[in-house]
Amino acid sequence: MRYRALVAAAVLLATPGTASADTDTMAGIKAACMAEWPGDDSMQEYCIDDQVTSYNHLVQIHKGDQNSEEQHMLLKCLDQWKNATGSDWVMAEFCYQQKHEVYKRLREMKV
Repeated sequence: MRYRALVAAAVLLATPGTASADTDTMAGIKAACMAEWPGDDSMQEYCIDDQVTSYNHLVQIHKGDQNSEEQHMLLKCLDQWKNATGSDWVMAEFCYQQKHEVYKRLREMKV
């Protein structure tokens, strides 16, 4: 069983979609996905890819042209979705997208 887990980890490290997250972030993502889906390599791989994709989107948002309100929304969502292994990047991204959509609609309403 331990050998299988090591092989699965090696395969996941080689997955192209996972290359953008730093080492500590990847370790947290892998730990969370392995804990959430013990013994299910396919779901672990899906979970890791999903989390890394959201992480990369959030990095792009953070590097983008944001005003202070948008930055505050992002930080609030990141803080809200911290967990024992790091962060739930998918939920943090979802949180930010929801808040940002409302923010844009309210700005459009202002005269």
